[in-house]
Amino acid sequence: MWSSLTNAASSITGYGAQTTTPKPGDIPNAGEGVKSAASLCKDGQYYSELTTKDLEWTIAATASTETQTFYCINDEGHFGHVQLIHSNLGIWGAPASVQMTARFCGDGVNKFFSTNLTNFVLSADKLSASTNLMSIKLSPDGNKFTVNVTNPPDLIVSLTFERTAKGYKVGEGKSFFGDGYVSHKFWPAGKVSGMMIVDGKAHDMAGEGTFVHAIQGMRPHLVASKWSYVDFSGNNAETAHKAKLSLIQFTTPEYYGSATVTQGSLVFDGQLISVAVENKTDFVATKFDEETGYHPPTEVNYIWEGKTLEGGKKFKAVLNVKPKGLCQKVDLLAEVPWALRKIVSTFVAKPIIYQWYDEATAVITMGDEEHKLAGHVYHEATFVM
Repeated sequence: MWSSLTNAASSITGYGAQTTTPKPGDIPNAGEGVKSAASLCKDGQYYSELTTKDLEWTIAATASTETQTFYCINDEGHFGHVQLIHSNLGIWGAPASVQMTARFCGDGVNKFFSTNLTNFVLSADKLSASTNLMSIKLSPDGNKFTVNVTNPPDLIVSLTFERTAKGYKVGEGKSFFGDGYVSHKFWPAGKVSGMMIVDGKAHDMAGEGTFVHAIQGMRPHLVASKWSYVDFSGNNAETAHKAKLSLIQFTTPEYYGSATVTQGSLVFDGQLISVAVENKTDFVATKFDEETGYHPPTEVNYIWEGKTLEGGKKFKAVLNVKPKGLCQKVDLLAEVPWALRKIVSTFVAKPIIYQWYDEATAVITMGDEEHKLAGHVYHEATFVM
């Protein structure tokens, strides 16, 4: 009984029931470390423009998790996101799982949704997906997504997300971990229109957004010990300049060398100005959380550094945030049946995502020019072990 449950826990969650940290010999080709997408680029040419083919769902037969996520900050400063998740255990006979997550934060509302889905169907070109409650459709020109969720009375979503700046990936878009890989592809700026109806109340989502297509082509717990995600939108009322900053960063587990992999971008006045791979997430101050056992930040600096795509000017952005707008602490194992969750939590730390939505100011330097822009930031800190 004990053995079968622990095996099931490992299969369902990707977490093995073990009391010691895996060693390089336990993980296929872990001794090779991680080969980040940036490290595989030639001559510092990190930016590659996305093609329509880059937006195809892969739905790998091996262990993988694939997501498409739409982050939105509307003109009133309210935040929403909608995400479709497809997970494959890579075990013969084990069905894939499909899930929708969503959040709305603003106008006195802070609500998170997580719903299992059925009837996942891809279009013939693999660019659109539908389920029993959710659909994502890409327009024929490859520049606009339509996202619909019909799960009344809790949540109804009808959004269009139109790309307004170049989409990008770093190099070929993949970082390799021995026999596995992680892929990230971005639309760093988009025009959002439509509605999110939460508990019967409609919220106009007209504003700006960021789209991320991510793939973990391996068991999720092998990728990283911690993650950061940042999505900032701001402006300067006096100069009328606008900017969007986005960042994904993770630190690999010890058996992959505790390497930091980071990629981010600056969109300034509607143009993709820089794709940066020399970034930092600096926890200036932290506080112990007795509930989780982790040390989330009470002040954090998100720092982007690189060169502009045109002219090669040095670029730096610093976003200082004192997280106050905690949306939620998401327990990543909360959906696992109680018995399996109990076993997993006995052997590994509870993976937690801290999600915040805060006001913040970014200081952006390009060459000799400095710009200060105030706005809103959605940011996450994920602790896995």
